[in-house]
Amino acid sequence: MTESHQNWNVETLWEQLLPLLPGISIEVLARTDSTNTALLERVRSESRSGAPQAYGRRAHDMQPCLLVAEHQTHGRGRMGRAWLSSPGSSLTFSLALNLQPRDWSGLSLAVGCAIAEALEPLAGLAAGAQPRLSLKWPNDLWLDGRKLGGILIETVSAGEGRMVVIGVGLNIKELVLGQDSQDGDSASPGGPFNTGFAALSEIHPACTGPEILARIAPGLVKALLDFEQTGFAAWEAAYARRDLTLGRRVTAGAVEGLSEGVNAQGELLIRSALGLKTISGGEVSVRLAPDAPADQADSQATH
Repeated sequence: MTESHQNWNVETLWEQLLPLLPGISIEVLARTDSTNTALLERVRSESRSGAPQAYGRRAHDMQPCLLVAEHQTHGRGRMGRAWLSSPGSSLTFSLALNLQPRDWSGLSLAVGCAIAEALEPLAGLAAGAQPRLSLKWPNDLWLDGRKLGGILIETVSAGEGRMVVIGVGLNIKELVLGQDSQDGDSASPGGPFNTGFAALSEIHPACTGPEILARIAPGLVKALLDFEQTGFAAWEAAYARRDLTLGRRVTAGAVEGLSEGVNAQGELLIRSALGLKTISGGEVSVRLAPDAPADQADSQATH
């Protein structure tokens, strides 16, 4: 891991987040394999030599940490998938904190709602207008029917508690792939971009990673703290407004039918020929059926 030399206004962001998450630190790296992996390894290890200096961080503690990478070389997604990013074209970060909700169900959906709301507030939409940012169960963000980004949530034991690491990856502008980005045959049918490519510059022209992080981080932290107290139910209505699959034919594993949205636990409801099926999170891929207007794609996350 190497330290960043760009100005991410870390001190200003740290001052905003500190009242919400006392003890939080922020680190920005120019390059790392995976922000989620880095934070998970840090939690698992009692001591770690060579850790970078960070604003407000005490070495080797279990306090909250926001880790940003300008470039991830081995970003991870659900079900072992790779996530592509390139410097300046992507925002990739992970947030680690101690979280103790009564029920973890629907956490990725609440995170998606918080990110989408920060980037495109529902209150700012004209009456009857549909949001351009949508959410594809269980962890994808889409823009105008194309893949914009993803979320990967992992947990690890930390003493008597449990730390959660929330990884987020968003396309800022057109992705410029390098030979170290694991691009492979990304443009081929069935490759990483088979949904079509979307970037935040389409709705926020000339936006940068630091600007988008400053938009997202405060609302995301507030959402996580609220989720700890209320669970997913508080986001059920907001998620329904952005639900990409709602009313469309989908397949989830062996189940195929009409999506009826999600319930208060964040489970996907599919009306199949055999009745209403409830799909829980985990290693399940959801695809839009061939008759859906958007291209098919497995759900994928980042980090």
